[in-house]
Amino acid sequence: MFMLFTRKDNLEGQSLSDFLADSDVKLRNIIRECGNRYCAFNNRASEAEKESQVQELVELIEEMVQSNRGDYFTDAIYKDTEKRLRQREEDLKKIYTDQLNNEIKLVEKEYAHKSQEEREEKIKWLKRIYDEQLKNIREEAEKGIFEHVLDGIRRVLSQIWHTFW
Repeated sequence: MFMLFTRKDNLEGQSLSDFLADSDVKLRNIIRECGNRYCAFNNRASEAEKESQVQELVELIEEMVQSNRGDYFTDAIYKDTEKRLRQREEDLKKIYTDQLNNEIKLVEKEYAHKSQEEREEKIKWLKRIYDEQLKNIREEAEKGIFEHVLDGIRRVLSQIWHTFW
C-alpha cells in the first residue's frame, strides 16, 4: 500500500519528508504500516510536473515489486489469504453439514407418519442442495475473504481520516 498525498503545493517549499517527520504520530504509524511508501502530487502542477509526479509513483511501485521479487503482493500475503480461505472453507463445510444433519432430523420427524419413499425423496433433495453448496464453497469462502480485506482497508482509511479530522 502507498500513501499518496495531494496538495503538495501547500507545503510551500518544505519537503514532504520533513513535513511527515513533524506530523502526528498516528500518521507516521500509518505510513510505517505502508512500508514507508509515500509521495505527493501538486494539484497545480504543469503538464511536465504532472508527468514527473506520475513517474515518481510508477518508480515507487516498481521498487515495491522488485522488493517483493517480482510480485505486486508478498508471498506472505498470498499464504495468509490461502490459509484464511482454507479455514473459511472448512468452517462453511461444517456449517453446511450441521445444517444438513439438522434438516434430515426434522424431515425424519415430520415424515414419520408418511411413506418411507417420501421421506427418502425429501432427504435426497436436501443432499442435492448440500452437494451444490459444497461445489460453490470456494466462491463463498472468497466472498468472505474479500469482505475481510475490505474491512482491513476501511480500518486503515478510518485511521487516516481520524488522523486528519
